[in-house]
Amino acid sequence: MRALSVGHRFAISRLVLVPAIAVLLATPFANAQAQFGKLKKIGADAIKDKAKEKIAGKETPEASKPGTATEGSKSAAADSKPVNMTLNASQLDLMLAALTPMASDAEKATQVRRLASAHTLRINAAKKCMENGQAALMAGRTSPNLTVAAKARARQLEKDADRLSAVVATSYSDGNPRAGAFAQDSMGTMQMQGAVLGMGLACTFDFTPPAVMESQVATYGMSGDLPESQSSVPAEARTTFTKYQFALLRERIALFALSSADATVKVGKEGVFTDEEREALTARAAEIQKLQPYFKNGTLRWKGSGDLSKW
Repeated sequence: MRALSVGHRFAISRLVLVPAIAVLLATPFANAQAQFGKLKKIGADAIKDKAKEKIAGKETPEASKPGTATEGSKSAAADSKPVNMTLNASQLDLMLAALTPMASDAEKATQVRRLASAHTLRINAAKKCMENGQAALMAGRTSPNLTVAAKARARQLEKDADRLSAVVATSYSDGNPRAGAFAQDSMGTMQMQGAVLGMGLACTFDFTPPAVMESQVATYGMSGDLPESQSSVPAEARTTFTKYQFALLRERIALFALSSADATVKVGKEGVFTDEEREALTARAAEIQKLQPYFKNGTLRWKGSGDLSKW
């Protein structure tokens, strides 16, 4: 019965080790309209924070110098007023010049999500296979069919997993989260592969695709905590718009793109455009619609306050 108990231990271990990001990447995102409440709250919180800093005397020396235009003074003044969400031709050109290059990154993210989703389906199928196999063994309906080759492979997998365990441990102190994350994924996969062999089953546990792992490492590292986004917005757009204005205008463009492709999309008051706005948007409809798939699947959207922190 040793193989069965080991299988239980490995199964529990792998259920924990299967990267949660694969599930997150496969989860649908809310539409553009749903973001306005979040973004407006971010803006309101920023105003409160700036007010607290002013009361506490924490304004930077540069911001207090007469005639000095700094990011701190600009944001404090701009964010304290209602955000102008009106779209005109020149603003649209600036917005699209900033958003269009982001579509390339959005396409890469879309491909990663597809890979992650497919991998999640395979892992879930393998887990179900193992659960059924364990149940059959415990009920005595089947018995392990262990070949000499399977035993040898299981022993080798156990040695390889132990070696990778040391890599995971040292990666924290070495400051190499990429190596640690890859090692952890490989270690967990090898443990499950060994457990399958040890129980005489035929369940298939695959390694996480490299592109998905690279995305996980870049986004989450090993801690599982989201870092601040490093989204790049051209200097001209950053000079023209506040970060909240840029975010809100981007959502209005997204609402135009989504509603143009699907008239049933609920857009709210932010998706209602004046004749002048609609004329400017329609003139650039072809360029805007290239972004529409990424607005729709959520790869070209703001995730939280960290996305707006770099300005």
